[in-house]
Amino acid sequence: MYIHIMTKMDDLFDDVAGRCAAVRTLGTARVITRHFDDALRPVGLTITQFTLLITIGRMKPESISEIGQWLNIDRTSLTRNLKPLEDAGYVIRGKEGPARKRKIDLTTAGAQILEKAYPLWQRAQGQVEARFPGDAYEEAKLALISLRSIGSD
Repeated sequence: MYIHIMTKMDDLFDDVAGRCAAVRTLGTARVITRHFDDALRPVGLTITQFTLLITIGRMKPESISEIGQWLNIDRTSLTRNLKPLEDAGYVIRGKEGPARKRKIDLTTAGAQILEKAYPLWQRAQGQVEARFPGDAYEEAKLALISLRSIGSD
């Protein structure tokens, strides 16, 4: 009986380990995050913080909630990641209204740290792109964008 159950379980294990999109993306996300975190360490940023600064600078959000929607980050994680950026003076939050509705802006110090971080990011990004032949990186980006739509089904 035990051998029969374990044989069935082995099939289950093999199927999930071989096909599961979540298993593949979680492992890959950890490796890529570590790669960018290591690259940005000299300026004291993580890739999450760098991404938040870029998003705030580019999108000029009207609220923290907007940032969360754009980046698909829950409010608790977003607040936790914004705090060190606020403490460092890289972003400033408006004083009016409830916390989640306050406008958030990139400061001069935030723009300066991005200028220092940008060449480090470029190098790390180039290393990622170099892993793909031809147009495969662009195809991978499109595939990832397509997968993000699963959450809206």
